[in-house]
Amino acid sequence: MPGVVKVVKMEDWVGVVATSFPEALAAKDKLTIEWDIPKVWTEEEIKEILQVGKGDEMITQKSGKALEPDAEGVVSIEFSSPLGAHAQIEPNGAVADVKDGKATIIMSTQVVGLTQKQLAKALDMPVENVNIIPTYLGGGFGRRLDTRHAIEAAQLSLAVGKPVKYFFTRKEEFQHDQFRPPTHHIMRGKLNADGLLEGLEHHYASGDVVINAPLFPSILNKVMGTDLGAMRGGNIMYDKVPSHRAVQWHTSLPFGTSSWRSLGLLANTFAIESFVDEMAIKAGKDPVAFRLAHISDEDNGKRLKAVIQKAGEFYKDGVNNGRAMGIAASIDAGSPCAQVVEVSIEGNEIKVHKVTCVFDCGIAVNPDQVRAQVEGCVIMGMSAAMYERMSIIDGQLYPTIYGPYQMALMRHAPKEIEVILIEGADQPLPVGEPPLGPIGAAIGNAVRRLTSKRLTDLPMRLV
Repeated sequence: MPGVVKVVKMEDWVGVVATSFPEALAAKDKLTIEWDIPKVWTEEEIKEILQVGKGDEMITQKSGKALEPDAEGVVSIEFSSPLGAHAQIEPNGAVADVKDGKATIIMSTQVVGLTQKQLAKALDMPVENVNIIPTYLGGGFGRRLDTRHAIEAAQLSLAVGKPVKYFFTRKEEFQHDQFRPPTHHIMRGKLNADGLLEGLEHHYASGDVVINAPLFPSILNKVMGTDLGAMRGGNIMYDKVPSHRAVQWHTSLPFGTSSWRSLGLLANTFAIESFVDEMAIKAGKDPVAFRLAHISDEDNGKRLKAVIQKAGEFYKDGVNNGRAMGIAASIDAGSPCAQVVEVSIEGNEIKVHKVTCVFDCGIAVNPDQVRAQVEGCVIMGMSAAMYERMSIIDGQLYPTIYGPYQMALMRHAPKEIEVILIEGADQPLPVGEPPLGPIGAAIGNAVRRLTSKRLTDLPMRLV
């Protein structure tokens, strides 16, 4: 075909090298390839294997006695989150030049050193002979931790003896993503005679987050006995509850899942904070006061209470002019965060009007950049909590283009995101992911007050 230089067949992939990208795409579409597909998976089968009670069990937190699920007064609610794509603007790709026992790779990567080592091993050359020239990410969010395409680009260059520019199409980017794993949660709790929690449990199941990920040594997870990424936000922060525990169930899925911005934090906080809010309603308690009553002053407790108290100043209970507020909080990597959202229902859609975020990252070295990160977390968390999901149909992942893969658009953004920074520690602490935690639960808690309906599945749908 016009422009074709070479067809390169490797063990698990086939590539076409041509003099232009359109010519390479046209030639690729003419290839006939027979793939060995061990099993055609369905979404129902994935849900069946990814459940609390199945896979590898690890108690990640334990205090007091476990609740009996069928005991009198014990409340149980199930929650879930779906498979999610990174869907960043720029597809992955690389420019590779391999010759004379040396390799130069120009690419966007979050892990320059790791990519260099992987390439050196694949090309059987010393690490010092591999030069990685990093570019702007074009969107990272954990997607640029997986850089196997750099090896493919290098192997194509080696095969033709020339520099090669190799980029995924949008469809290929969706298909080759290392997805945010789906999750399943069972929350249990029990109130005492005073309307306070005497027991609170979080049981959660997840696919790989850092287990089997190239960024993290496998020995780390074996020593800990748990997926540390799935654990983010999974433990109970309400340490004054006499009996509280968290139990993780891990299952490796038949497709790649890995780190997505904040790892397990968004799904775990959605389950825990939605359930705690529901228990506050059952107890007839103010949701702010209810949360504060279950947090001690130990460790980071004072800082966590401070952000909840401050956020509580902006919270109003009940429905006012067709709008309601919801509050939720989390603490991640030592940075507590509380958010209040104001929502309404327009047709059958949830409309977020304002988000107030109180955040304590210690010393804010660059306050404007911290606020920008918080705003980004809020919008990305809203998108995942209200719109995004991947599906499995006849063994294939869908959608593979923007549009069918729904995401938050400009018209969905709140009119205002107010960020209030509290410097509760004498050192700078993490900023880029902790504010993602509360947003899904805060929206769900507001919807609960508007509709009396508890939304338990992400993305949240009214019908």
